[in-house]
Amino acid sequence: MNAYKNVMKQIHASEEFKIKMQNEMMEFQQKEKRVFMKKVRISVGSLVACAVIAVVASLVNVNNDTTIDLTDRIEVDHAAPAASAVVNIEGKITEVGEDGLSFTLDNGMEVVVTDETKLGIDGPTAPPKEEQFFEPTFRVGNLIGGFTEDTTTEPVTAAVIYTNWNFEKPIR
Repeated sequence: MNAYKNVMKQIHASEEFKIKMQNEMMEFQQKEKRVFMKKVRISVGSLVACAVIAVVASLVNVNNDTTIDLTDRIEVDHAAPAASAVVNIEGKITEVGEDGLSFTLDNGMEVVVTDETKLGIDGPTAPPKEEQFFEPTFRVGNLIGGFTEDTTTEPVTAAVIYTNWNFEKPIR
């Protein structure tokens, strides 16, 4: 502030200008101090919060040196599915071939069902055949879910057809 006063004495300016500039400088210094103090408060507060978290975390871990054994909580359900099936044939049938065993899906995939194609879901956890979503024939509008070994051939030969069902007009 002394440097300001010395400079102002050397400048020939009106008293009104000098008073106005002095007031602006005082306001600027006050704002600058407030911003600096606010930053200091935030920094100190953050440091204190970190210290408190560190102390609490160390106190919590002091009393829990034993490991938790979760094996007594594990429940094994032998009726639950053991794995999920891979599905790479899926869609709605838009066209069925004359043989009744080939069809085209809405995604453009052409599928052929052979005598070696497994139909339905099997395995120890599979539902009974009567409860599966599988109709006896392939028809337009049925939803198909299945698997093929090679998706690059055209048409693809289905290894398994898991689902063949029309939810709007089922046969069974």
